[in-house]
Amino acid sequence: MDILANRIFFSFLSSLLVLSFFLLLPFKSHGQDKRDFGVQAGSTYYYGDFNEAKPLYQPSFAMGVIFRYNFNTQYSIRASALYGAIKGESPSGFFLPLSASTTFSNTLLEAEVMGEFNFVSFSPLSTRKKKLSPYVNIGLGVGQLSGSVLFHIPFGVGLKFSPGKRHTLAMEWRFHKTFNDELDSYAAPDDGKTPFLHNNDWFSYIGLIYTYRLYNSGNVCPVYK
Repeated sequence: MDILANRIFFSFLSSLLVLSFFLLLPFKSHGQDKRDFGVQAGSTYYYGDFNEAKPLYQPSFAMGVIFRYNFNTQYSIRASALYGAIKGESPSGFFLPLSASTTFSNTLLEAEVMGEFNFVSFSPLSTRKKKLSPYVNIGLGVGQLSGSVLFHIPFGVGLKFSPGKRHTLAMEWRFHKTFNDELDSYAAPDDGKTPFLHNNDWFSYIGLIYTYRLYNSGNVCPVYK
C-alpha cells in the first residue's frame, strides 16, 4: 500500500512540474502577460487531537515556490509546492496509550493545484489602478509527511498588493483538510460516533507570497496599462 501511495505522490508531483513548465512557457500574444512565478515563506502548524483550535500552534518555518496563470484580472489557476514541518505535544491530562508518544515532529513536503478568485480586479501591470484585492482559493493536493503519503484539500484567503509594475506581494492563510488522523503520530480511538471526515487532522500555512509577472513574446496591450 505504501509503494502504491508513493507512486501516486510522485506521479502527482511529476504532473505538477509538467503543468508548471507549460505555465512558464512564453506565448506569442499581443494581449496581457499572464504568467506569474514566485516564492512563498511563512509558517506551517497543525490542528488535531493535541490542538483542536489554537492558531499558530508551535509553528515551523516553511518555504516553497508558486506558479500562476491568470485568465483575466479576477480568475487564475496556480500550482505550488511547499516544504515545512508540523510539531506538537499532548496537553496536560490528555489520555494516551502507553505505546503512544507525548511529542511529535514531522517534516512535510506538499504540492497542490488551486483555482483563485480576486474579489476586485487586480493586475500588477496596471500603473494607475487594480493594485489591491482580497482573494480566495481552493484546490487539491498531495504531500509526503515523514515518508507517508498525504492527500488533502487546500483552501485559503489572502490579500494581495502590487508595490510596483510586475511585482505582487500577498499575505495568505491557507488550511489543508487531510484524510489522515495520524499527523501527530496518534490516532483517536473510534467510538462509532465521530464521523470519519471530522476525526482527521489538518495542517495550515500562513505567510507571505511574492510573485513576478513574466514577459510574453508580444507587447502588452495598452488597455491593461
